[in-house]
Amino acid sequence: MKTILIAGCVSVLAMTAAAAETRSSTEYFIVLDTKTKACTVADKKPKTKTLKIVGDATYRTQAEAENGMKIIKVCISK
Repeated sequence: MKTILIAGCVSVLAMTAAAAETRSSTEYFIVLDTKTKACTVADKKPKTKTLKIVGDATYRTQAEAENGMKIIKVCISK
């Protein structure tokens, strides 16, 4: 019984590791330009002081980030 349980745990860990490897490493962020007050979607974290990440999430696809931008208050109050 213990060997079946251990084998099950090992196979779950192997599947989790395989899924993590196939996942895209690209993350998308919603970025606010503090000068123009315009939001955009970026695939890299901003490195300038005039751009800042808004919202609490990182997104796996650009489409998800664009949909998220529709509900962030500073992006829709323009």
